[in-house]
Amino acid sequence: MKYLWLCLSFMVIGCNHQPYLQSQLQQSVSAITKEREPLFSTGYTDLNNDGLEDALVYLEGAQWCGSGGCTLMVFESLGDSYKFISKSTVTRTPISVAATTSNGWKDFIVWSRGTGFVLMRYDGNKYPHNPSLEAPVGDTQVLGARLVIQ
Repeated sequence: MKYLWLCLSFMVIGCNHQPYLQSQLQQSVSAITKEREPLFSTGYTDLNNDGLEDALVYLEGAQWCGSGGCTLMVFESLGDSYKFISKSTVTRTPISVAATTSNGWKDFIVWSRGTGFVLMRYDGNKYPHNPSLEAPVGDTQVLGARLVIQ
């Protein structure tokens, strides 16, 4: 509420709600991980073409990473909060958004140990849980993708 008041007070200057949304994302990640201050990297992109920047969250730390990679979570932006969509394990960076879509959501590309770059497709409810079970993608598709987490 305090943030909203500040935004309304300074409408002539403009107001960037990104710090508020980052706080909302931190709360959403904490709720899923059950950690007060989880360590993660974030990439923002509009995955579902609604004009809002959704979040790809790459968790870091021993609880979320192993020899195969780390956990990646996808959150949909609702404008003033984030909704958890899916979690994928054994994921490695770089993570890029592909030029293709599946079921109305953009596909993204991750590195999977032993497989290489794989395409993560939305099935209508979630993205795949285990990238190592997904088919590899070609160099052309990787080069045409937009990097969101390095």
